[in-house]
Amino acid sequence: MIQRYRLLLTSLILTFIVVTSRFFYWQIIKSSDLKEKALSQTYKLETENPSRGQILSSDDSPLALNQTNYRVSIYKPNLQEDLNSLFQKIDLIHPNFIAENQKIIDNFKENSKQLWVDLPTFFSNSEKDQIQDIPGITIHQNQLRYYPENKLAKDILGFIAKDEEGTAIGYGGLEAYYNKKLQGKTGFILAPQDATGKTILTKKSWTLSAIDGQNIHTSINRGIQYQAEKILSEGINKYQADSGSITVMETQTGQILAMTSLIATSSATPSASKNPAIADLFEPGSIFKPIIMTMALDQKSINTDYICDDCSHPRTIGEYTISNWDNSTHPNSTLKDIILNSDNIGMSYIISHLGLNNFLSYYQKLGLNKKTGIDLQGESKPTVKTSWPEIDLATASFGQGIVVTQINMLQAFNVIANNGYLIKPKVAKYFSDNFNQIYYPKKQPSIPVFSIESVSQMKNILKYAVENGVVNQFRPKNLEVCAKSGTAQVAVKGSYTDSSTIASYIGFSPCNNPKFTMIVTINNPKSSPWGSSTAAPIWFELASKINHLL
Repeated sequence: MIQRYRLLLTSLILTFIVVTSRFFYWQIIKSSDLKEKALSQTYKLETENPSRGQILSSDDSPLALNQTNYRVSIYKPNLQEDLNSLFQKIDLIHPNFIAENQKIIDNFKENSKQLWVDLPTFFSNSEKDQIQDIPGITIHQNQLRYYPENKLAKDILGFIAKDEEGTAIGYGGLEAYYNKKLQGKTGFILAPQDATGKTILTKKSWTLSAIDGQNIHTSINRGIQYQAEKILSEGINKYQADSGSITVMETQTGQILAMTSLIATSSATPSASKNPAIADLFEPGSIFKPIIMTMALDQKSINTDYICDDCSHPRTIGEYTISNWDNSTHPNSTLKDIILNSDNIGMSYIISHLGLNNFLSYYQKLGLNKKTGIDLQGESKPTVKTSWPEIDLATASFGQGIVVTQINMLQAFNVIANNGYLIKPKVAKYFSDNFNQIYYPKKQPSIPVFSIESVSQMKNILKYAVENGVVNQFRPKNLEVCAKSGTAQVAVKGSYTDSSTIASYIGFSPCNNPKFTMIVTINNPKSSPWGSSTAAPIWFELASKINHLL
C-alpha cells in the first residue's frame, strides 16, 4: 500500500514538473514567438513607399521626376467570370493588352495548377480605376523614374535600376551620389485584420508615415547644356573624332553649368554609368603650361621680364631631347612668346627655375593629386609619381607624364580665372522637401593658391596668346577670352603613339571677373590632331552662346 502511494505521489510530482515546464516553455521562452504569430494572424504589416525626390535645373524645370503606373495580378479562386471574358474586358480598357501578354495569358489559362499570375503591363490611373473592383484582380502601384528632357544631361543625372534585392536605387551621377536624400524613408502601417485578411476599420492601427525624398535643385543651365550637347555632337562628326567632352563651370562659385560626353565610333562602347569628364584620366598636354607658368610667377622663380636665352635649340637632358611640336625654335622668347608658340623648350626651363619641391607643393594646393569631390558618383583619383628624375619634371611643364581628370584640370585652371582661389566644383545648389523647407549644403571655403598679382600677369599673357594666335580666327567679336590649346599623345603600353591624341582647349571669359570657365576635349580627331584647330572652334562656338544664356 505504501509502495503504491509513493508511486502515485512520484507520478503526480513528475506530471506537475512536466506540466509546469511546458507552461514555462510556452509562456516564458516561446512567448515572443507566439506573440509574433498571434500578431501576424490578427494584424497585417503594410509598407508605404515614399516618392523619390525630383532633380531640377537652374530654372526649376524638372530633369528627373516620377511617373506612377499600375500593374495587375489575377487570382483564379476569386474570379466571378471565366478568364476569356476577363481578358477581353481588360483589353477593351487597355488596347492590345492581350497581344502584349499573349504567351503569359495562354500559359495561365492552360495550367490548372497555376492560381496566380503577375502581368507586366503598366496601366494608367484612369485604366486602374476601371479594373480595380473586378473580383480576382489585385492592383500594384509602381513608381517609374521619368526624364522629361529625354537624354539631356544624362551623364550628370545618372539613372535608376534595381539592385540584387529588387530595390530601385540610383546608379551614376546625382541619382547615385544623393540616393539616400532622393529615396526618402519607407513608412509602415500595422492594421488589425479579420479572418479573410480585410482591415478592421473599427480597431486601432499604428502608422509610421513615409517620408518622401528631397528634391535637388541644381546649377545645370538647360540652355547651355542643350547647346553643349548639340555643338559637341556636330564637332565630333566634323573632326571625325572618337568621342569628346565639355564641362562648363561658373567661375566664382564652382557651380557646374553644363557637362556632357558623347561617343561617335561604333567600336567604342560607353558605360551606362561612367561619366568620362570625371572618370577618365588623361595627360593634359599644353593646356597645363599656364598653370606651371603661374606657379613660377607666384613663387617669383621668374618675373614678367623673363627671356629664354636657351630657346634657340632643343634641350638635351641625359639621353632625352626636348623639342617643340613642329621642331621649330624661338630664340629669346618672352613669357608671352612661350605661351603663344606653345614652346616646350621654354617651359622646361621655367619648371627648372621653379624646382621640384615648389612644383609638388603647388600641385597639391591645386588638388591635382586627389579627387575634386564633385557631387557626382564615379570620380577617379589621379595617380601621382613617387619618383621625379629631371626629365620627368621637364616634361611635366608641358603636361606630359602626369595624369588628371578633366574636372581636375578645370578646377585647377579655374584658380587662374578666380583670382588665385581654388573652389570645389559642385552641381547641387540646395535641397527642398514637400513642406517647402530648404536645405543648403555645407558651404565650401575658397582656398588661396596664387596671389592676385601672379594671376593678373598670367591673364595678360593668355589674352595676348589668344588675340595673336591661330585661334583668334574663331573668336567672335567683342568676346574677351583667356585660354590655351593643347594636344596630348596617348600612351599605349608605356610608350606614346602618333595615331591617338587628345585635343583640348581650356579657358575663361571675360578675362577679368569671368562668368564661366570651360574645358573641351576631343579624343583622336582624324581631320587634325591639334587642339587649336578642333577643340578651340568648339569652345568658341559654345562660348558665344553662353554669354546670351547666362
